[in-house]
Amino acid sequence: MSSTRRTSLRAATALGAVLTVILAGGAVTGVAHASDKSGGDGVSVTSDSGDDQDGDGIPESEDADDDGDGIPDAVDSDKDNDGVPDSIDADDDGDGVDDAVETDIDGDGLDDDSAAETDIDGDQRADDAVNELDIDGDGLKDNSAAETDIDGDGRADNSASELDIDGDGRTDGSKYEYDIDGDGLKDTSALEKDIDGDGKGDSSATETDIDGDGTSDAKDKDVDGDGIANHADSDLDGDGVANAHDLDKDGDGIVNWKDSTPRGV
Repeated sequence: MSSTRRTSLRAATALGAVLTVILAGGAVTGVAHASDKSGGDGVSVTSDSGDDQDGDGIPESEDADDDGDGIPDAVDSDKDNDGVPDSIDADDDGDGVDDAVETDIDGDGLDDDSAAETDIDGDQRADDAVNELDIDGDGLKDNSAAETDIDGDGRADNSASELDIDGDGRTDGSKYEYDIDGDGLKDTSALEKDIDGDGKGDSSATETDIDGDGTSDAKDKDVDGDGIANHADSDLDGDGVANAHDLDKDGDGIVNWKDSTPRGV
């Protein structure tokens, strides 16, 4: 008889799951348990390293299917395979840390606010790509009024404490940040109609903070958040039309000759 003895022991758990223990010569060589959503590597999601959730040998940052369920992350509505859709899951990647306070939403080991993290929710779409409509993967479109925290870092986009709305590692209002809301459209482009991505058009009368820096446009020394002070900015509202040719140079929805309270100081 072979010295290696393989025995399968089954026991019903309170959750109705089955535990399978493989014995080799009397020693336990593997255990798959109810909380193991990591591809049967014997480690539960909450205690898995996070670098390889499904145990397939491919790091999360390079794995197109993090949870190993056969559904690519780009179209997977339940990335941690816990039975709760990501749109209502408080912990999308199943690492035990709520997304609201998560500094690494997709669990790839890269801080979400770092320049190195270019795909915050791990859906294989770059955060600054035009086809990335939900940077933090919370089910809310980035350009909707309902989305008040585009990068999912727990800081409201229009608060003074949020210095990097799209979480790309470039400070808003600096000369290095050319796309504040991370929608793939440069803030100085004529195609960009909502610089801070708050769902309110920049030329709308309801938009009182074009760059979403927490300072109202009436008091903001850099209305469009391009790093150039208003008095030296040739395109005050950042709409792609130079002030000299712009019928509404401050972008408040009121034509210049009728504007008694222009934006900017």
